[in-house]
Amino acid sequence: MRWHGGMIRTGAPRTFRLCALLLALLAGVGTGCARTPGEIAEKVAYDFGIGERPEGYVSGSDRVMESLTQVAEVEMKRMNMAQRHGEVKFQDEGGLRGSYYKEVKTYESFYPLDVRAVSKSVDGDRGFIGYIEYTYRIYQSERKANRTEAAAASANIATPETGRDTFRYRFSSGGTWDGRPGELTRQ
Repeated sequence: MRWHGGMIRTGAPRTFRLCALLLALLAGVGTGCARTPGEIAEKVAYDFGIGERPEGYVSGSDRVMESLTQVAEVEMKRMNMAQRHGEVKFQDEGGLRGSYYKEVKTYESFYPLDVRAVSKSVDGDRGFIGYIEYTYRIYQSERKANRTEAAAASANIATPETGRDTFRYRFSSGGTWDGRPGELTRQ
């Protein structure tokens, strides 16, 4: 021990202790895995984009891509339930005449598009962002004399109007969906 500027310093320099700690951690990780050093090297090389995919290796983005179908099924039901009341609109027939009808957007199918790794999100966590595209059709009700009747009517007449919406979903670094509704990114 020696006295140095109001502090007592002991033993090895700080960098030596940090290196020893790092080596101990790496040795613990290496021996804790049931893989050979060659398999670990292959996985690391693939993760950095310089090697081939090892047999049986599943990346985080692959896990998220597989779960997008389940997320889309849940979300499509939720969005259709939220849209079931629709919007009452007025169809002008000239002069003071016209009729009311209900219009509802109904999502009919989906397609998982893409998964991207996020190094830092708004919440400060790492994870993934998944994109799902939904196709929809607009349905209308029969024409009614007033707004109240149109709001109570069922919108079951399919129109030729269709479209696509793309939603963004957040996943943890382990590939688990956070359960929040998707964010509309493109119509």
